Amino acid sequence: MKWVLLTVVVLALIGGGAYYVLTLEPTEIEEPVEEIDVAEEMGTRSITLFFSTADAQGFLRESRSVPTRRHRDEEVELVMAELLRGPRSQAAVNAFPRGTKLRRAFLDSSQRILYLDFNTALVSNLNPGSATELALLGSILRTVAIDFPEIESVQILVDGLEVETLGGHIDLTRPLRPENWL
Repeated sequence: MKWVLLTVVVLALIGGGAYYVLTLEPTEIEEPVEEIDVAEEMGTRSITLFFSTADAQGFLRESRSVPTRRHRDEEVELVMAELLRGPRSQAAVNAFPRGTKLRRAFLDSSQRILYLDFNTALVSNLNPGSATELALLGSILRTVAIDFPEIESVQILVDGLEVETLGGHIDLTRPLRPENWL
């Protein structure tokens, strides 16, 4: 009888252990994954940014480096981000109104049109006057002309919509040709 009882206990332990192992949730072992910075792999490129002079009588060039990207519109976004940061030189000014952000850049390669979609601060915070508007558009279009010569025209959007003008002086109902601003 002792053997029977001992055998039942042993079988119960084995059965219980098997049940525990079979119902145990599998856990994933997370191995550290080495993240690869695509930009680092692809390198950097030198860009030229244009900023208005303090007297709004001309433009100053500043060279910077940005990571290269696989898609041209992503590179445009990086270049515009640098332009929005403003000049490093004290002799130049940032023509963008406070709070302006680029929402998205989209390049229509077939028609060679670049769409730059800014937030509403571009219009609502713009200082009045044609000089301000010319300085702002000049900064954008000169930068695009030099850094992206394949782009034939630029359409400025605000919150995804076309605008007639930024400050009432320049018609934005049609795309602008960057080379005309050099």
